[in-house]
Amino acid sequence: MRFAGVIFTIILLASAAPGQNEGREGTPDSPQPQSKPGSLCAVEGVILKTTTGEPAKKVTVTLSHFGSGGQTAQQTAIADTNGHFIFQEVAPGKYTMQAGGNGYPFQMYGQEARGPHFKTIALEPGQHEKDIVFKLAPGAVITGTVSDEDGDPVLGANVQALQAGGASRGRGLAGGAQSNDRGEYRIFGLEAGKYFLMVNAPNQNVGANGEYMPTYYPGTTDPSQASRLEVHPGDEMSTMNLIVTRVPCQKVRGRLIIAGSARLSDAHVLLIVRDSESAAPGRSYGAQVDDEKGDFVIQSVPQGSYFAYGYINDGQRNLMGSAPVDVTNGDVDNLVVTLKPPFDLRGRARAESGAPLDFARLSIWLQPSDNQMVRGGGAALNSDGTFVIHDIYDGNYRIRVEGYPEEFYLKSAGLGDVDLLGNGATLASSQAASWLEILLSRNSGTVSGTVLHDSHPVPGALVALVPDPPNRNRVDLVDTKTADNLGRFTLLGLPPGDFKIFAWDSPQDVNPRDPEFLKPFEDRGQHVHVEEKRLQTVQLESISVADQAQ
Repeated sequence: MRFAGVIFTIILLASAAPGQNEGREGTPDSPQPQSKPGSLCAVEGVILKTTTGEPAKKVTVTLSHFGSGGQTAQQTAIADTNGHFIFQEVAPGKYTMQAGGNGYPFQMYGQEARGPHFKTIALEPGQHEKDIVFKLAPGAVITGTVSDEDGDPVLGANVQALQAGGASRGRGLAGGAQSNDRGEYRIFGLEAGKYFLMVNAPNQNVGANGEYMPTYYPGTTDPSQASRLEVHPGDEMSTMNLIVTRVPCQKVRGRLIIAGSARLSDAHVLLIVRDSESAAPGRSYGAQVDDEKGDFVIQSVPQGSYFAYGYINDGQRNLMGSAPVDVTNGDVDNLVVTLKPPFDLRGRARAESGAPLDFARLSIWLQPSDNQMVRGGGAALNSDGTFVIHDIYDGNYRIRVEGYPEEFYLKSAGLGDVDLLGNGATLASSQAASWLEILLSRNSGTVSGTVLHDSHPVPGALVALVPDPPNRNRVDLVDTKTADNLGRFTLLGLPPGDFKIFAWDSPQDVNPRDPEFLKPFEDRGQHVHVEEKRLQTVQLESISVADQAQ
């Protein structure tokens, strides 16, 4: 049977990062700041479309005040047919404003594209701010049909627009829709940008004919072959049609093994795609253990490479285990997954050559390096550099250390003979007695220079230092800086190695941590060989954001 794995996923996944859209409509209101009636303010303005300058009507506008203790007071208004809105009886203070809805992606006042910067509105007692002009980019629309291998429409298919970009090739859900009885779908309100289009068709009457796999536009089950769709504000891309086909499926049989008194009949096992680059969102296969022996059978598993994850709670703690499994032309038998309790990992950090360093400002994090269900773990460092990371499970991890001064770099991180730098390494409970040794060095390299265009400085240019292959996927080695008003920049704390350095005239829609994004600009980068204690000076010609490949 198909196992949804909802409880399993909730327990194992790390907590999501805090949202970055505070102040949107729907955030619980807090009491308004207390003010005398005569000191109350008003905020009035108009919402305009960025594409035509015409009024944007029926848009939701939210005015948010962030007070002490993080409490938020909000008021909400709806723009009329002329795009006009007004907030009355507003207490003095500093506010942010957000608008969206009715086909417009939510956006902060003063925010450019999807940039991190926006404006605040400072209200003095009794002030009536009348000149707010909020410009919104209309959302893009993608429409099309979903049909099966016979050309018949598919009802209830889930079509998703996934953000294209980022160090893990994107896959962030930006919007979605279900197909109707004609197989038609419509995704609206998309921000301008690049997307992958993916469809999950409902698998009814799965049997000898196999199962529908997630399909990417223009018609492939291989995410690496998916086409990127670029949309602009107000675009409507029609006839983005998708065809889904069935693939053969197999059974996976095996047994969970555990030491202890837990009832194995309460255990679960889940398969997820092993390659995180090709993992389909929401696609997993699993089952509950059949008996006290720990036997399980997972039905209808398509061909591919997976991790099999087992989970159980023995009443005191969670026990987990994993094993790789490859599903090919036949059923898989005798798969064994051993469940183990978590372990604590102790370690210490030190600074090379006794350089002064406030270790209490540092933190360390172990991040799963595969498409794993196990969560990572972290810890703050003590003043002497020691730390303990609690509740780590066997798995593959990368290390991240944060909080050290800009002129330092992470020189080494090892657990016995296991090197955690680079692409990470496997950690197991058998290593719990070893100490994780962290070495930070101030003997880093430095690269400074100027960004020019036609011999003129480019203020605000985005400069990015990116490692050469085979380390191009090492996002921890990517360093960026914004050029000052004279086009100057300095990159500190650089580790030794071979890099390329790029400069763009604007940070908008630039993602140097995405290897796919960098490919069209490869010949525009300048090679840099970084050495310890060496200062290098370069002069860069800026790349126009408008030159990005379509």
